[in-house]
Parts: sequence; structure tokens; C-alpha cells
Amino acid sequence: MKPNILFFLIDGLREDKCHGNKKTSVTPHIDSLIQNGVYFNQTICSAPVTPTVLSSLFTGLYPSEAIILNNEIFTINQAHKNYVQHLKEIGYTTYAFLPEATYLFEQGRIFQENVYKYPYTDTLFNGNGKLIVEKLKENHLREPWFYYLHLYDLYVGSVFDIDDGGSKELNNKKYGNNKYDRILSAMDVWIGKILDNVDLSNTLVILTADHATERGDYDSKLEEYASSCQKIRTWEPNPVSKSIASVKKIPKILQPMKTYMSKSYSRHRRRVVKDRIRPEIEKIENEDLSPYYKRLKKSAAMIVFGTYDDRCRIPLCFSGFGITSKHIISDQVRSIDIFPTIMGIIDSADIQNIRGRSLLPYLEGKEMEEVPVLIESISTSPKSNTTNSIGIRTSQHKYFRDRNKSTKNVHLYDLIKDPLEERNLADELPDVVEKMENIVNEIQSQKSFGYEKVNELNDDEMQDIEKELRKLGYIN
Repeated sequence: MKPNILFFLIDGLREDKCHGNKKTSVTPHIDSLIQNGVYFNQTICSAPVTPTVLSSLFTGLYPSEAIILNNEIFTINQAHKNYVQHLKEIGYTTYAFLPEATYLFEQGRIFQENVYKYPYTDTLFNGNGKLIVEKLKENHLREPWFYYLHLYDLYVGSVFDIDDGGSKELNNKKYGNNKYDRILSAMDVWIGKILDNVDLSNTLVILTADHATERGDYDSKLEEYASSCQKIRTWEPNPVSKSIASVKKIPKILQPMKTYMSKSYSRHRRRVVKDRIRPEIEKIENEDLSPYYKRLKKSAAMIVFGTYDDRCRIPLCFSGFGITSKHIISDQVRSIDIFPTIMGIIDSADIQNIRGRSLLPYLEGKEMEEVPVLIESISTSPKSNTTNSIGIRTSQHKYFRDRNKSTKNVHLYDLIKDPLEERNLADELPDVVEKMENIVNEIQSQKSFGYEKVNELNDDEMQDIEKELRKLGYIN
């Protein structure tokens, strides 16, 4: 009989806030998973935002291979086999507990059945934890099961004011120096309750994240500043635009006009928001701050999705069934390696023609040769603010440049001497730049990285998705 699989994906969880000397949260249950399992402290995801990362994670492919541009939204490319399908084929019953937004963007739809969708304002500590525990207590999950828990608490709690569910951790600095860490402490209480209702001898537990977030490193001043800038960026459309957007059914002959007006309004909105926040960005640029703190403050004013480690370095822990060793591994691994590793642990054949590889030798105490990570700043939509970059990360160096022009926006950082990525060495180390660029070219030569474009989403669906994206801060 195959083991059950409990998959915790904590949206926005940074590796350095889950383990190590920058951690100020109180998380005995996460700590126990790490202490009793194998923990990778240098796991790198290939993109900076949830939908793109999930497409990559569930297919074992690089982001631009795993997605399609559907109208103006990036969604998972269903032409590729995904691991949810694969698990079903080898006898698993799949269950998912995920934010409505994930389902709306289609990455969550790969589960098809046994899906619970919750509003983005719901967290483990204000209701979700109780729902998950009750589901496990009912013991109605058909074995072997794969239970995917996509937890949005860290992201939404650090951005919006939400119901604390009576949690004592959120307002007490004993549980963390900043809001992010205190939310993680509150989550850990319910992670413990979930684990109490699982037979760990027959359940493989994975703890990881989709991507990391700059907010994990905000101090109280930056938290307040981010909140004030969010108000600056908030812009309500005029009554006429609102009325046009609210009309769902119009004569077919008028549809092109509505589409044109909708796109014009969307462009106008983005211009207005950028004009509003530009004085703040210019002010930050002239302030005497360290390069890292300046980058953090700019993200508080308006996030531009890029490929720095504060967006790409995530935790990864395997615990429970099949994990007999207990150690921390510092070698670089990739989020696209997660599902191939699961296949190795449960002794099952893997999907063919993927980019990821099984980390099972590491789990068995053996050594593996590190491989570079391809990173791409593809967001949820071409309308998102991104650096439009592509690059390579190794344990020593981070290299990225403009996606379309190899000599534009070239960055190179020594991650060992400069872990905060503050000093660009591209001009000083041209040989390293050339070497890293050759790796990008080699990977791209294996398959074209131009994503497919389709128009399956209609205008009304696009408006609903854009509304959700704006609410969550992915576009303005």
C-alpha cells in the first residue's frame, strides 16, 4: 500500500524565516518537522509569483514551458501532464484546500474534484485550521490520498487587516519581531493540530512554499510605509467606467467596443497608479540607504516582481514516511525537484520529459552534483510590474538580464560574499557573465522558451480575474 501524502504549501514563506538566525517566530511544530526529517535550506523556485510557480511545480518544467498566455493571463499549460494527474493514475485520491484565486487563475483546477476553495481573507487561525482538522478527523479520505494545503495566511495577513481569530500570537512580539513572523507563529499552532490528526508512520509530509516575499524582512517602519503606499495606489474608477464594467451581457455587435474600452481603461488605470507612486520611488532613490534596504522600501511602495533571493529562496522539508535520516542539506536544489523526489520516496515511476530530478540520493545520505537553477520573472499577467528578466543561479553566483536582450539590465552577484545581492559585479567579472549566459543559452537550446498564446478566456472572465489580481497586488 502506498503512503498518504500531506503537502503543506505556505504562500510566501521565506527560507530564512523558517530556519536559521533570522528566524524570530515561535514554531515548535515546523521545527519538529525539520528536526525529524531532511531539510533543504537552499531551495530555489523559478519564478516570483504564485500562479507561475505552481504551473512549474506541478509539471516539473521551467515557468515559460509550463504556462500559456490565455488572453492576458498566464495559466498552466494543460497540454503537459501534471503531477496531480499522475498521482491519480497510480492510485491516489487527490484533495485540495486552496484560495479561490488559485482556482480562478486555473492552476488549482488541475485537481478537478475534492477541492475546497476559501476566500483570501480566511486563514488557519480564523477558521481554515478548524475545517482541515475536522476533515482529517472524519477519516473519510480515501487511501492512499494526496492532500494539498495551499495556505495564504502569510501573504494576506502581512498585506491586509484580517480577523485574527482570537490568536494571541499576532500582537505579541514574543512570537516574532515583525507581523510576518508573528503570523507564522499563529499558523504553527494549527499546523501542529493538523499533524496530530495524521498517522506520520504512513504519511509523507512535505513543507515548502511557492515563492518567498520581501515582506518577511520588513521592520515596523516598512510595514507602516507599505500600508500608506497601498492607500496611495488605491484608485477607484469613475461611475461611467464602473457601469460599463458591470454590464455582462451586451449585443455581440457591441462586444468589440466593450473590449476596446475595457483595455483602454486598464491602461489608463495603470498609468494613474504609477504616476501616483512615482514621487515615492524617486524619494527613495535619493535617500541614504543600503542597497538592500532601498530595494525593500521600493517593494513596499510598489512591488516589481524580480529574481532576487528574497522572492526565490524557499524552505523545503521532507518528513514522515520513508524519511529515515535527519539532516540539513545546504546544496542548492530546485522547486521543480519536489515532485520527482516524492515519486522516488513512494517508489513510483516519474513523468517523462521533465526538467526536475529526484533528490532521493540526498535523503539516503548520498551526495549529488548541484545543477543550476533557471529563474524567470514571469508574473501572472503581462500587465504586472516585472523586471522582465531571465537568469541562472548557482550556489555561488546569481546572474540575470533582460529576457529579450542579453546585454540589457545585466546583473551578477557573488552570493557567498554578498548574500543580500547589493553589489553588481557584471562589469568586473565578464568571464563569469559569459559562463552564466552560456548556461542560459544551453538550456534554451533544448527547447524554445516562447510560451503559447491562446484566447480561451472571454472579456468578462478577464475582468473578474483582473479584479482579483488588483485586490491581491499582482497588477495595479
